[in-house]
Amino acid sequence: MSSYTKKFENPIIYNPVDHVIYMDDMGKLDDSYSYRNPIMNAKSYSLAASAKQDDPLRVTENFYNNGKEETNFSDIANDYYSKAIKAKETGDRSLAAAIITSKEYTLLQDTVLLGTNEETIRTGILGSLFQEISTPTLTGKYRAFTNDLVYFTNLAESKSPEPTFGAATETTISVPKHGGAVAITDRARQVIAGADAIYSDLISKLQLKRALSESIIVRTAIEGIAATNDQSGVDFGARTSMLSTTNPVDLWTTIINFFEGKQRDFNSILSKAFIYNEYINNDIIRGNGTPLTNQGSFNESSGPTPALNGVTWYRDNLMSSSTNMFVFDRNAAGKNFRGPTRAYTVTDPDTETTKYVTKSHFDCVIVDGTAIARVTAVAA
Repeated sequence: MSSYTKKFENPIIYNPVDHVIYMDDMGKLDDSYSYRNPIMNAKSYSLAASAKQDDPLRVTENFYNNGKEETNFSDIANDYYSKAIKAKETGDRSLAAAIITSKEYTLLQDTVLLGTNEETIRTGILGSLFQEISTPTLTGKYRAFTNDLVYFTNLAESKSPEPTFGAATETTISVPKHGGAVAITDRARQVIAGADAIYSDLISKLQLKRALSESIIVRTAIEGIAATNDQSGVDFGARTSMLSTTNPVDLWTTIINFFEGKQRDFNSILSKAFIYNEYINNDIIRGNGTPLTNQGSFNESSGPTPALNGVTWYRDNLMSSSTNMFVFDRNAAGKNFRGPTRAYTVTDPDTETTKYVTKSHFDCVIVDGTAIARVTAVAA
């Protein structure tokens, strides 16, 4: 009788507290975590990768050396990026393919994929909409405070003021686990041309699926708020005889007063992209007789709101509604809670497969329902 042992390769784990990706201890596949041999700072790497650099090897400064050749990841990264730059400069596709499929760099490549998408959400913008709070223990409590301090006037002699404070709401946080995997069989490697490159591409797409999943989690939290704060909107794009028939100004006055009554700031709007397009081409906003504002996709982007000082409009077609939008205090309404993210490759001789696995802990919670409202009927 033959015995088979699964082999774990390239185990890595992201620590949400220090933003560093470490080598993982695959002796534990439960929700207890240990961190050893730092590989890369995911946060600083993402910033460096997205910035224009005179020296493309500067990104290697975000990797760590650990005193041994096999764990000196800064040296490995320098070698990897140097070869990649040479392949790009010479146009040598065979060299580029060899780098991509090289077993010497698989740990590094997996780390880069995890790191790049950990800090830069490439599918939608909702995943980075709210402040992120590290939740390494996966459970805890979040408190939101309401300031209701009173400063008394004309106190009587010998009369001490009564203490005031306000109230606090406490939300219990339990961060759920999510995950995905892709696999390739030994036979596929033999009969499919470029099978390893296809497999690597699927791993990249899996990270994008993770980013999309997190955006959907945020969308679900926002759209799931109670309708008690609903505000009646106006159809920004309504027109008669080529002229807008609605005036958004009165709506903004209502929204501003709503948030002031809640002691919150009105600083954010979220909707599908076309609703923003209709708003900026409303005649009251752009001015009668002014040429139409250039149309654009505007999807997965954000920017200032014309006629509303200090309010950012977030546009993402991932939102479900084509008629409503959401207004909120971005600093108070919601929080993203992130626990560890781990990834590894497992080789199983019994099933003749190699499987790449990613598991993450993430949740979005509307922690202050007074700081967000749905505005209805802003589009037909």
